[in-house]
Amino acid sequence: MDNILNFPSTTIVNKPVSKNAFYGRSSDSSLREFLTREFESIVWLYKFAPATLNVEDGEYVHEIDVFYCRMKEDKYSIKPFSAMDELLPRHTVFIIEYGEKLDLLMHHKEMSVVHGEQKWKCGVSEIQRDIRIDADTLNIQGQSMDAVYNGLLSQISGLSASTREEYKEQVDIRKQIESIQKQIMTLQKRIKAEKQFNRQMELNTEVRQLRKEITLLTDKLNQYFGKFLPKN
Repeated sequence: MDNILNFPSTTIVNKPVSKNAFYGRSSDSSLREFLTREFESIVWLYKFAPATLNVEDGEYVHEIDVFYCRMKEDKYSIKPFSAMDELLPRHTVFIIEYGEKLDLLMHHKEMSVVHGEQKWKCGVSEIQRDIRIDADTLNIQGQSMDAVYNGLLSQISGLSASTREEYKEQVDIRKQIESIQKQIMTLQKRIKAEKQFNRQMELNTEVRQLRKEITLLTDKLNQYFGKFLPKN
């Protein structure tokens, strides 16, 4: 496979990966079924590390691997990718080909030590759907592995996080906005079904208040983007 993302040649691996390399690490039979049922092939495309990028090692991130996954069908299950990712002792990016489409998938992933053993846990799944693969799809940013990771996560998530703390704060704000949006949709349905005018007015007042909350949260989220805008 060619250097489809036009990354430095030092980062290219371009090696097929056996499905057993993933499910062989797990006792979960459902993961084996998932890989067998849905995956056509897996290619390890790139390895980002201090030596391959000529950057400093990170405090939390030491290596990022990019995998190209070709699926058998024109749809796939996202959730098992998290279980699959947790088996890998490094950070990862998945390029997923299904039918005529391509997605980018990246989990916010952290390592902890439990009873002296390293354990990896995937958090939020960040996904960009139906992308075009070219040299501008993803850019490598930063002078350390932590910065490179945060840059990739920001590009795929659409957020602007220079640290993992900023990412978590923005994800929390995003969740609050999504929750309020669901409340508004529920209230709007109730307004349509409500027969009493006074009650409709009360519900509309609640909707307006919730929209104000979304505006405040959105402004707070935009403050992060403002940090990265060029100054005049």
